[in-house]
Amino acid sequence: MSARFTERDLERWVERGLLSAEQREAILEELTTRPPDEGLSVVMLLYYGGGLLVLLAYGIFLGFQWEEMNEAGRVVISAISLGFFTAISTFLIRNQRFRVPGELLQVVAIAAVPLLAFAVLDAVGLWPEEPRFRASFQAREAYQADLAWARMGIAGVTLLAAWAAFSFSKSPYALVAGVLSVAWLVLDVSFQIQVERVQFEWETPQWIVLAILGAGAIAAGVLVSGKTEREYSLWLYALGLAGLAIGLGVQAFDTDAWTWGALWLAVALVIVALSVPLQQRLFAAAGLAGVFVYMARLVFDVFETAGAALAFVVLGMMVLAAGAIYQRFSERLYQRGGET
Repeated sequence: MSARFTERDLERWVERGLLSAEQREAILEELTTRPPDEGLSVVMLLYYGGGLLVLLAYGIFLGFQWEEMNEAGRVVISAISLGFFTAISTFLIRNQRFRVPGELLQVVAIAAVPLLAFAVLDAVGLWPEEPRFRASFQAREAYQADLAWARMGIAGVTLLAAWAAFSFSKSPYALVAGVLSVAWLVLDVSFQIQVERVQFEWETPQWIVLAILGAGAIAAGVLVSGKTEREYSLWLYALGLAGLAIGLGVQAFDTDAWTWGALWLAVALVIVALSVPLQQRLFAAAGLAGVFVYMARLVFDVFETAGAALAFVVLGMMVLAAGAIYQRFSERLYQRGGET
């Protein structure tokens, strides 16, 4: 239960003898020194917005200036960026009250690592050179293999940086960066073992790998739920659901094979079922959304224009019914009201 209290509540509890005056002062002192909650408060929205703007501005700057720099300039600007954001994020993290903005800037520092790795590889001549237009099939295939190795190296370095950042701060944002680095690395491994590939293009194996990684992230969230001081499971759940939705969604919605659609619906229903033992309303919302979105796709495939309108009326009524059922039974199914 996520109940909140105010200073007036503390005063009332002191008057009723539930707390001593010393306990009241100790509670107030603790509240002033701890970082803000990681929920969507105004302060957290400002922190998230500021961190996103810093990352966006950094990306825009490099986007405009990257091609204008020589190899040495790229190495220098990437190294300076990494050092600057690492230093300022470390300083803020050590100041407990400003831990959250420090952790967000730590992600910006991690984002500078692949840029620095690429700049160094390019400067020393280890980055693969793209073959000419009339290059042979073997030359293009060799280029894609070398490029996959280079990307795997960058992903590995980024993963090490994210792991070092997480070891220092125990930040869920650094954990997210690490999980994305793992996904990047594994996907490049799938490219490397794929034969006769002459261009960088995601195909069915990559989408399947992404869905498997999503399922793995959900499993990791289940394993760490309630076992860590900070809440990591919700972040892993969100990443896992996104991986499943993207990996399976491309196959279910962009192909006509009914097997992918059936798999999509089966996974969506499993996600809904998992919401009860895991006490996660997020799973119920994501699973039901997956079911209704695919049903909407079937409406367009099966019915003509007039029939589609009627089918959407039925679908809308089903959504309303799902909402009514949720309202009726949610408190019984999700007894820990603080969960999302």
